[in-house]
Amino acid sequence: MYLNFFIISVLTNILFFLFFKKITKFVNIKDAGDGKRKFQKKPVFLIGGTILITNLVIIYMFNYLFTENILFYKFLSNHREYFSIIFGSILFYIFGLYDDKIKLSANYKLLISLILVVFFILFDDNLLIKELNFSFLDHNVELRSFSYFFTILSFLLFINALNMLDGINLQAGFYCILIFLIFILKGIFVNLSLILIISLLFFLYLNFKNKAYLGESGTQLLAFIISYIFLKSNNYQEKVFFADEIFVIMALPGLDMFRLFLIRLISGKHPFKPDTKHIHHLLNTYFSKINTFLIIFVGIFFSIVFYYLIGNKFIYIILYILSYIVLVSFLTIKKNNK
Repeated sequence: MYLNFFIISVLTNILFFLFFKKITKFVNIKDAGDGKRKFQKKPVFLIGGTILITNLVIIYMFNYLFTENILFYKFLSNHREYFSIIFGSILFYIFGLYDDKIKLSANYKLLISLILVVFFILFDDNLLIKELNFSFLDHNVELRSFSYFFTILSFLLFINALNMLDGINLQAGFYCILIFLIFILKGIFVNLSLILIISLLFFLYLNFKNKAYLGESGTQLLAFIISYIFLKSNNYQEKVFFADEIFVIMALPGLDMFRLFLIRLISGKHPFKPDTKHIHHLLNTYFSKINTFLIIFVGIFFSIVFYYLIGNKFIYIILYILSYIVLVSFLTIKKNNK
């Protein structure tokens, strides 16, 4: 039965390749260069989210009708939870697709994201973060009445962090693949993670050829699913992820987002207003886009590997944050003096 999932996903993506032109004409959403932040010579189709959601909807239907919930075995206990992930995937994709088409303002995007996140947390209370488990503390930190606020904030921050990471080809896609591989190694949502990895690999080929971008539809969808898995798995099995472990996995996009928020607020700008001060922009000043991607991805990969190898997790996190600050400060100063 697991082989069937693999075959269906591969065939779905092959069909995307065969009918790519027709599908892009039907969706008809492109991202054109602006000479400031986007320098592509030709408009690129924002089709990544459509590739992912097509795979997911087909697999969701096959799983529900024919496999007795093998896709979500042990992790979803009732139809309400099953509906939550299916409806959430579709709704976040549609929201992102609408943003790709209309180009919503930062305030509207934040408001709609907030409404969607609150809805799904209220709909499925097993997504609620009730306590934090740290690898270097003997006792759990109970959130109690702070649970709803912390869960909503975590959801929104990761959505925005992943969106900001999606600045150069391959970057967000490979980062998400890395996270799904961690899920597989942990033994959580294995089948769903495999399907998404297959879909992302097909997309990344198009992305490498500069024929397709994830777009808001892709980043919104991926951010929802990744956040959903982190929250659902922690409530299913205690200490499957430590809070500091999740921090390290999400550290680079998270720290970069926090830094940019501060810079924009201090400058009197909207914290969600796009600019060219992301870490990939700083690195791209000295390296090609492909080398910039490799530097960032290798950095994220080894930072996660070192977390699992080093004994003192707390000291490691402090050193990681300091290293990020030093690197970004050096790159910023060097860029300003160039």
